[in-house]
Amino acid sequence: MNKLKLTLIGLALVFVSTFASAISVSGNAAIQTDYIWRGMTQNDGQNSVNVGLDVDFENGFYVGTWGAAVDVGESTLELDYYGGYTFEMGGIGVNIGAIQVKYDQNNTSDFSENYIALSLPMNVGLHYSEGDELGDYAEISWGMDVGVGSLAVAYGDMDSSNGSVAANTADGGSHTTIGYSIPAGDLTIDLSYSDFHGDTNANGTSSDQDAVVLTISM
Repeated sequence: MNKLKLTLIGLALVFVSTFASAISVSGNAAIQTDYIWRGMTQNDGQNSVNVGLDVDFENGFYVGTWGAAVDVGESTLELDYYGGYTFEMGGIGVNIGAIQVKYDQNNTSDFSENYIALSLPMNVGLHYSEGDELGDYAEISWGMDVGVGSLAVAYGDMDSSNGSVAANTADGGSHTTIGYSIPAGDLTIDLSYSDFHGDTNANGTSSDQDAVVLTISM
């Protein structure tokens, strides 16, 4: 039994035992000029729509699902399932969880990851994902309020050498992303630029790429 299954089983047992706890349900939706994941386009540079639903338990546990329009092989839909636990330790926010990413029409592209994310002082974030199929991923991010909005910068690196689908993820790659978000009533408008370098592409091609993306979310 792989690590993801063990993690999900453990989370499920906790969810069952705490189901009577207070919960909070929230939804989200966005329209993007492109769907960028770790610096790589997932929709061949075309517009994408995504929606999500999250359930947060009073004790820090959460589950959720998220879907997006994609162009990955024969697939046009990505659907994610995830669950985890958040808590604070010594002024540091901790988020531990697992995610399963599935595609319609193309099950060979499905993958799963276990992850841990830290929210550090001075608006610094650290993220690490361990994956059986795509390998491991590490990211550092930073943000601050600027004017009426907020600025965010991130650098991520994917090591695909230990992934089980090495044919499509030979040497991994790295990306840098910078974005600026402003509130607009009930909406948030974000303009970002990403620059990817490496041999990995979720669409099966190997090339460097960059993109400017406009996202309107709620």
